[in-house]
Amino acid sequence: EDAPDLAPEDPPFNAPLADQEVPPPSPSPRQTPTVEDDLEDSNADTHWVEEYPGEAGSIYRTCETTFETLRRKQEAAGLEPWAPFATEAEWELAQWLMTSGVSQAKMDSFLKLETIHDGAKPTFHNACSLLKQIDKLPRGPGWICKSFRLTGDEQDSDGNFLTQEVELWHRDPVKCIKELLESPFIGEKNAYEPTRVYRDEACTNHKYSETNTGEWMWEAQKKLPPGATVIPVILSSDKTSLTNFSSDKQAYPVYIAVGTTAAEIRRQPSAHAMVLVGYIPVCKLECFSPKRRSVEGYQLFHNCMKRILELLVKAGKDGVNMRCADGFIRKVYPILAAYIADYPEQCLVVCCQENSCPTCTVQPNKCGDPIHSVLCDPEKTLDILRKVCQGLKPKAFEDQSLRPVKPFWRNLPHCNIFSCITPDVLHQLHKGMFKDHIVKWSTEAVLLPKGEDEVDRRFHTMTPHPTLRHFKKGIKLTSQWTGTEHKNMEKVFLGILAGTTDPAVIRCVRGVLDFIYYAQFEVHTDETLGQLDTAWVVFHENKKVFKDLAI
Repeated sequence: EDAPDLAPEDPPFNAPLADQEVPPPSPSPRQTPTVEDDLEDSNADTHWVEEYPGEAGSIYRTCETTFETLRRKQEAAGLEPWAPFATEAEWELAQWLMTSGVSQAKMDSFLKLETIHDGAKPTFHNACSLLKQIDKLPRGPGWICKSFRLTGDEQDSDGNFLTQEVELWHRDPVKCIKELLESPFIGEKNAYEPTRVYRDEACTNHKYSETNTGEWMWEAQKKLPPGATVIPVILSSDKTSLTNFSSDKQAYPVYIAVGTTAAEIRRQPSAHAMVLVGYIPVCKLECFSPKRRSVEGYQLFHNCMKRILELLVKAGKDGVNMRCADGFIRKVYPILAAYIADYPEQCLVVCCQENSCPTCTVQPNKCGDPIHSVLCDPEKTLDILRKVCQGLKPKAFEDQSLRPVKPFWRNLPHCNIFSCITPDVLHQLHKGMFKDHIVKWSTEAVLLPKGEDEVDRRFHTMTPHPTLRHFKKGIKLTSQWTGTEHKNMEKVFLGILAGTTDPAVIRCVRGVLDFIYYAQFEVHTDETLGQLDTAWVVFHENKKVFKDLAI
């Protein structure tokens, strides 16, 4: 049941409630400790917390939690808490079967066992009847199927333009956000107010951990009315094959999460803190000529994303009253804060070519140079794309290596899509910078005879250790590398190169490895970010050695 909108007789959102005393929310277990908290634990790090100076995350009134509402309805209908199952033991059996990962065939075999069929005597006797019982439980946001027709530029034998039917399956993103905020398993530890956390009393060493401790949420709060609650929206997509071995059907699953959820919970697959909000179809688009298919495919992606996020536009502008897991109603403003994708999809989202940086204005041929460039401006980018749609050819279109599409994010409030793009650590650092470049270059830079064989021999003869992987067959014959193998290789690679090459190569490799490790910190401070920059500088100061060695 959705939280009610403001009734005409209700007081203004920011006005004090005269007849109802609203207790403050109970402190969260993950709440950043204050100086007083740290003094009680001599082993804890001391933090200094700066609260947001204005009104933020204000409580409008108390309300029933989701489970309290469900229980009240069950009691009114004369049902037990474990309904629609007959007993609590039957509920536990159904929960185990659904969460254990066993197949439906194994469920059927299990339920046919005599000790289960005649002993436990559940009301469901096979997987089908169990799933029918599951379907009686309260559901989340429903699915919507939107069909539309694409008209191409290719013609049939009668001279008619070819068409193609496309189906988009999606859910209401605002309802998905409501479900996440109401969930006692996910939303109980939500942080609704921006704060600044420091590691020193002078407040010069900023600590960045949860979303509410970063500058983004602090700045977003300034753009909203007093008392508003910022809900950072996190989107993620990745092209996925829907079939194996036969056919080539693909789609873009789109997931949504909220940044107010603690990162430790959001990263747990079992917590279901990232929910599926849509499936964007990937079509062959045979109704278009080969020259236009790629551009039309890009536009199809953006049209579908625009349709999925349509309701976020109004919610981000006007706010929505939502029930939160702590039993309070707040007026929330869901704003896109981050988009998680690999590099090709990053370029697809921001409408740039795949030889360009998806976030800043650096030229493609300057991406490897130690220069500081500014973020792309979304308003300027939209202006360039509008001119292209009008048939003009602005020079900036080529300078920024853009694609001629209408982006889905053009109407999202308070959204800078270029600052939303998150680093792709796996493909850009582990597989890209380290494996494809540094390993190759530094192996060629080995000064001993048969350098590649020497590196492989050192991996093969490495002393075993319980915290390190022993590459028994070396690395030369490995054809398929995973992210885990790259990480294991990074742990020992600097030692493998010791004494085999120019000291500048060692410094260069160390700079890259330091950068990779700093980039993966779950908690950063201004000091660690400075060390990250230092590692970046060390690499660029020493990389010329590869040119000197003619590599």
